[in-house]
Amino acid sequence: MNELNKTMCMNLCSVGFCLLLVACSSSDTAQDIVYDTQEHAFPNFSRHQFEVFSDDGAQTNAWGDYDSDGDLDLYVGFRGRANRLYQNTDGTFTDIASQVGLADEEETRAVAWGDYDSDGDLDLYVGFTSDPTTHNKLYENQNNGEYFRDVSDSQGMNRSGTTRQPSFIDYDGDGDLDLFVAFRDQPNRLYRNDLQAFVDVTDISGIGDSRRTVGAAWFDADGDGDLDLFTANQNGDEDGFYLNLGNGSFEDVGADLGINQPGRTATQGSVGVAVGDYDNDGDLDLYVASYGPDLIWENQNDTLGFIKISSGEGFDGDHHSVAATFADYDNDGWLDLYVGTFISTIAEEPDYLFKNVHGDFHIVTPSLLLEKGTSHGIAWADYDGDGDIDLAVANNHAEGTHTLYRNELGPEKARKSLQLAILDNQGRWTRAGATVTLSASTWNHSMEGQPSYVSSRVVDTGGGYSSQGATPVHFGIPSGIELVDLTIRWYENGMNIQTVSNLDHSLYADRIFEIRLHPTP
Repeated sequence: MNELNKTMCMNLCSVGFCLLLVACSSSDTAQDIVYDTQEHAFPNFSRHQFEVFSDDGAQTNAWGDYDSDGDLDLYVGFRGRANRLYQNTDGTFTDIASQVGLADEEETRAVAWGDYDSDGDLDLYVGFTSDPTTHNKLYENQNNGEYFRDVSDSQGMNRSGTTRQPSFIDYDGDGDLDLFVAFRDQPNRLYRNDLQAFVDVTDISGIGDSRRTVGAAWFDADGDGDLDLFTANQNGDEDGFYLNLGNGSFEDVGADLGINQPGRTATQGSVGVAVGDYDNDGDLDLYVASYGPDLIWENQNDTLGFIKISSGEGFDGDHHSVAATFADYDNDGWLDLYVGTFISTIAEEPDYLFKNVHGDFHIVTPSLLLEKGTSHGIAWADYDGDGDIDLAVANNHAEGTHTLYRNELGPEKARKSLQLAILDNQGRWTRAGATVTLSASTWNHSMEGQPSYVSSRVVDTGGGYSSQGATPVHFGIPSGIELVDLTIRWYENGMNIQTVSNLDHSLYADRIFEIRLHPTP
């Protein structure tokens, strides 16, 4: 694998911005494909409903279809004002938080959507900063969003603390959603869902990391089907990597794998972490946004191991990065990357949009995305259902705004995509952490010996700064691919593999393809 060649690739042309592409190649993956340069359009975004998305102090945000009407709604947690739930009605958003009981005014740093009670609608976990007068809340969705009821006390979820990344995940493979919550001022917590109530299993699981955790990512790092955990820790603390042993317990092997980043100063540390197959080799890699140099941990799919890829423009240096998320904004089949930065004393610390060109990243941040100031929460989703993926950015600074950007990729390129709802066997959004692999059944660009593998995605378990959405898995489809094969891997009473063959993705360019998972008896 070549070292990443991250270079500034923007030239100013007489007719606008042009992107200079520098290709890299690999001898054994789909990176050998030579794409038409028209596939690499310069990013083009527009601001959506400026009059609605304009207030400062936003810190975390997450997409989810709380009212089960088929489109994605947006929850935003604030500092200095009440939280908001923006209901999406055919692409028009209205704040209805006060109507449904979600307008908390405590400083909010964490949010996660998940169907914890398995009744078919999305519930909400909200985490605040440390305040002895209040506690985090678990809201139960009543009648598809008619109202949200605080069930924190009855469910044993009424802990106070400086809260960061929450994640609804099925760590034990029993079919229901458990809950992990990261804290900066106390050990992280793991709650097992026993249907009637959550049980705190932090101590017996060995996952109670007492380091100052800000970000966390659950994913199947070693390919055995169950979910492992990477913790991004601040203030000089080393990062952690907890291997799921499959018996309800975890082992921290971060130091053994060399991904703990030792020797950092008290002002440095990891903040946000993103999971994605950035190099299209079939395994899941990590991008770690940090106070200090950012980096990529490239997963070695033949062994449980990672190598550090972190040199070049945009990654090195002290950017005070707080959040990172992968998404294929141009639908070319390669995961691009958005990195948000924040310094409390600097209103205009820039964010970075990196275009992925065959495994190399290039800074392509359009001027519009540099106008909103420093960022915390970043959340990608196709809110308007046109096939390309849009961007919500929460700006924590007093001089910034919370902003929703519409991706203007254009109808032809936007339709080169496939969105998948990965559901359980009863049609519920409960399969966070499942890995979805897309391969080409037919590929006009294929060469003799060229593998059919295109890319992989993981169902969201958290990211974008202390948030977890419930969104479809989004794939961009490279030109020349007509039919696709899908493979879904997840853990429920053991490893499960389900396939879909010869799917014509063009039939689902403007709608979501639903896959119900059927675990092996």
